[in-house]
Amino acid sequence: MKTSSQLMLSSLLLLASACSPAANEKPNILLITLDTTRADRLGCYGWEGAETPNIDGLASRGTRFDFALATAGITPMSHASILTGLNPYTHGLRVFHGPAGNKLAPEIATLPERLSAAGYQTGGFVSAYPLSPFYGLGQGFDTYSTGIEDTIAGIDLTQPVRSLQENVLLDRDRSRVQRRADATTSEALDWLAERDNSSPWFTWVHFFDAHDISLVPPKSWGEKHGLKYDEAPHQRDLTGRESYYDMEIAWMDLQLGKLFDWLDESGQRENTIVVLTADHGQGLTKGQRLHSWPRHRLIYQWSIHVPLIIAGPELPAAQTINALVRTIDIAPTLLEVLNIAPDAPMDGASLARLMAGQSDEPRLAYADALNTQDTFSPLERLPKICRDDLLAVTDGRYKLIHHLKEPSQSELFDLQADPDEQVNLYASEPEVAARLHDFLRKEGALTISAKGDTGQAPDGDALRGLGYTGD
Repeated sequence: MKTSSQLMLSSLLLLASACSPAANEKPNILLITLDTTRADRLGCYGWEGAETPNIDGLASRGTRFDFALATAGITPMSHASILTGLNPYTHGLRVFHGPAGNKLAPEIATLPERLSAAGYQTGGFVSAYPLSPFYGLGQGFDTYSTGIEDTIAGIDLTQPVRSLQENVLLDRDRSRVQRRADATTSEALDWLAERDNSSPWFTWVHFFDAHDISLVPPKSWGEKHGLKYDEAPHQRDLTGRESYYDMEIAWMDLQLGKLFDWLDESGQRENTIVVLTADHGQGLTKGQRLHSWPRHRLIYQWSIHVPLIIAGPELPAAQTINALVRTIDIAPTLLEVLNIAPDAPMDGASLARLMAGQSDEPRLAYADALNTQDTFSPLERLPKICRDDLLAVTDGRYKLIHHLKEPSQSELFDLQADPDEQVNLYASEPEVAARLHDFLRKEGALTISAKGDTGQAPDGDALRGLGYTGD
């Protein structure tokens, strides 16, 4: 039996004292990633227009981290960090395609691989091509599904949709490059209900809905939120995009309710840790006076500040932590909670001490956007200052965005005084910039080298269809 101090240090291990029949078993893990979801558009993070009762309820039952940062503004790179506890310069998945590495190498250990070796059943249910096995993100899963087929109900999904409006008018739950959250949820629930009950499970559920408006919730849902699909705005119209954004987040929240209901109905909530986060945010209208860009990819705060909520039985309820944390901290946290040693060192660090109300070593957060290295980068459409390979590091107050090819164009922001990153202090605060730059040098982040397979090109039509090339 663990001592009280050990239980305090790893607060999630309080599961061992629960009174449920599964109390002597290792807890189940439900990892939820909401693609393209900004923290500041959820109700529990203060957005008054949010319709997110299930996410808000999860926060009320657990710990909400108010200052969590992702490692990239693009889906596969950021998710690789979530699943490995590593920064991109360590795990090696840097770009969609190009010389910097576009696949998670088999020798890079992942959280599901480690859990599988510890006896967990593992299932991954994702919702879009950028998380397909092409990028190596299915490592360690017994079952891994994107739910994307070539044909569905007689519709030839290999053919591109002729226009955005045509796609919006098609009331279906998937296309050849993505599926809606309800389709993903249904498959995940089927797997959970049919799996072998002799061992604990780790399930990753990923929703893609908020990424774009080319595949939308049912018409009845849109009409409930005051939208007419036959008047769909152009994707590059920020105001119109924003009206769909909240509606699609609300749709994802509705599907999360089905997952949470299943936990209750199956009696497994009392032995399940739920982690909810996002891979990156989205360019909207707020706070982008200087860095206007109607998608993501970049590494300003609106693109990398993400929600992070961890909840489980016997954990502090409605707890808020304001310290800087990273999505690379998720994997080491779960492994410590489960008393499972990692296969290799991680860049992330466990959040157990913070969750237990104890002080912890201050963190530095890293993110990058290798815009000149990526074959599919819309380089000429990006803001001029972002047409470079960008490496960011922040200590929570100051944030350096180092420009690798043009260092003189680097940016330094005081996030406390200037949260919208409008005033560049790079020239006036050289000592601060040098201190943060030293982290990049010591970590080897300034040297870009490929660790993954760079030979095979991804499905370019799929990436263009999802707007990654700026089309």
